[in-house]
Amino acid sequence: MKVAITGKGGVGKSTLSAAVAREIADERRMIAIDGDPDMNLASALGIDQPDPITQETDLIEDRAGSSGGLIQLRPEVTDVLESKSVAFGERGRLVTIGPPEAGGTGCMCPENNFIRSLVNQALDYEDVVMDMEAGIEHLGRGTADDVDAMIVVVEPSQASIETAHQIQTLADDIGIDATYAFLNKVRDESEAELIEDQLALPIVETFGYDDDIASAGLEGVSPVEASPALRATARDVLDSVVADIE
Repeated sequence: MKVAITGKGGVGKSTLSAAVAREIADERRMIAIDGDPDMNLASALGIDQPDPITQETDLIEDRAGSSGGLIQLRPEVTDVLESKSVAFGERGRLVTIGPPEAGGTGCMCPENNFIRSLVNQALDYEDVVMDMEAGIEHLGRGTADDVDAMIVVVEPSQASIETAHQIQTLADDIGIDATYAFLNKVRDESEAELIEDQLALPIVETFGYDDDIASAGLEGVSPVEASPALRATARDVLDSVVADIE
């Protein structure tokens, strides 16, 4: 399963990404990619943060070139997923993209080429979970065919629903056909129905407010470790998506 998980900031996408990634990693070799500049996936998994790729300026310049010189369109990144990642679960590894290091300071082509090549290399794995920001910059038409599904995490707010509409449009534009909504922090059935009526996406699962996850956030521990309900829901999400796309 290769799945991208996205949504408006603060809706719980890193929490869901961590739970889904952990479910896969306890059974099979897989790679998790934190593509959100906020970089919350490591803490959600309860592991040390790997060095963000965008901070590896010397490595990027060596492999992809510099903005003032020759730029490599397809830099060599075969070893980076292992050398710049951290292990979790039984067989998982996490790589963190990080925020742009030189935003507004000139051409970002070398960094962008390096990251795009890294994502392409990661998608060679049989199982991949990508925790993404609301945009889908790390996915283009060249990689969309390798993504089995996109899950948009939606909470009970108009801002979150509007973000889901925008993401759906982007996903359609690059050819990701299997796009789903995951309703999070929903208080009751009537609230879930109200959200569902405003979405044009199929609902893969609905998850309510979870005291274990809230306590984990206050205590600074992994929600995946703290919430049995979250782990069970992550398994249901995987089963539902696999059954649908097959």
